[in-house]
Amino acid sequence: MVVTTQYDPHSEQTIVSRIVETVSNLAEQEVEELPPLYDSIDPEAVERLFRQSETQELKLIFQYCGYTIRVNATGTIAVEASHQ
Repeated sequence: MVVTTQYDPHSEQTIVSRIVETVSNLAEQEVEELPPLYDSIDPEAVERLFRQSETQELKLIFQYCGYTIRVNATGTIAVEASHQ
C-alpha cells in the first residue's frame, strides 16, 4: 500500500516533518519512538534541495524505518512499506 501526502515548500511546516509524521502514522508509533531521520538521510539537505529547486522534475527516493520514501518537487510525498 502506498500512502501519499502533500507538502508546500512555502509553508512553515518542514518537508521532513511531513515524512516523519506519515511514517509514524503507518508504523503506528509515536514520532519520538522512530529512529532519527538523519540515520537515513540529511534532513537539512532535503529541505534545501526542495525549497530551492526551480524545476518540477526533481525526485528523491530513500529508505527510512522500513519504508521507501519518494519525494518530488510537485509537492507529493509517497510512502510505501519496503518489505511487501
